[in-house]
Amino acid sequence: MCILLVEDEWLIRTIMAEELMDAGFEVTSAETGDEALGMMTVSPFFKVLVTDIHMPGRTDGISLARVVRERFPAVPIIYTTGRPDALGKADLPGGRISMLVKPYKPSRLIEAVRAALAA
Repeated sequence: MCILLVEDEWLIRTIMAEELMDAGFEVTSAETGDEALGMMTVSPFFKVLVTDIHMPGRTDGISLARVVRERFPAVPIIYTTGRPDALGKADLPGGRISMLVKPYKPSRLIEAVRAALAA
């Protein structure tokens, strides 16, 4: 099961990718939403999107999720954020979504991915 992990903070991205791989998942990671969009064009076969909401570049996590929802409506989306208060009334794309607030333990991410795949 391939997970697309999008996180701009190198340490968080590295740790979460390693933890997901240790749990048996295949992981493709990207530093920005722009990079993730490019990856989806080349290899669109992922089962879950895990994306930080606030990232540098033109494509933040919400914009990325909108594209994923349009192209791959069945793919569950797991948002991560260190600033849940900054979301306000953000227009999060519908469908199968969940949210993890930083800091979170790797086990919480693995649980969220497993739950998303089981749903």
